Amino acid sequence: MVHRLLAVSIGAADSYPELLDSNKVERACQQLNYRHKMAQYAGRASVALHTQLFFKERVTEEDGYVLAVRKNALQILIPKYGLEASLYLSASESAQSMFTFHAEGPSVECDDIRLTLFDGVRVRVCLDDHDVQHQKLKLSLVHPQVEGFSVPSETAEPSPKRAKLM
Repeated sequence: MVHRLLAVSIGAADSYPELLDSNKVERACQQLNYRHKMAQYAGRASVALHTQLFFKERVTEEDGYVLAVRKNALQILIPKYGLEASLYLSASESAQSMFTFHAEGPSVECDDIRLTLFDGVRVRVCLDDHDVQHQKLKLSLVHPQVEGFSVPSETAEPSPKRAKLM
């Protein structure tokens, strides 16, 4: 719509009566905006569905990076999957977290371990399907090891890569 109106205003295209009727143009723009918003929702829902299907029967440990630090969670980016998810620092909102939040930085700290923006972490990724209608990804911290919070690694340490023989 905007491009058509601009083309008419600079004389690059011919006008027609419906284009100059502000009520019809407003209704058309509202319809286009509504369709665009619904297409965005459908795209997001499709990504969420396919992510859940991918992790449905899979538990994996992956390297990630801290993108955001909040009082109750860390936002983790997992580059292998292009996935961003929350690693919650307490079991529920009412439960006391063992981590201390520092607004300057921002960072969270537990014992002698401090996690800040862009720190590398290793997380376990699985699908939390306790509530069938609200399935979501669940992240668990594997490394750095925080006593009483982290989960033990289920994968053996990768063997060092061998040099290629020529």
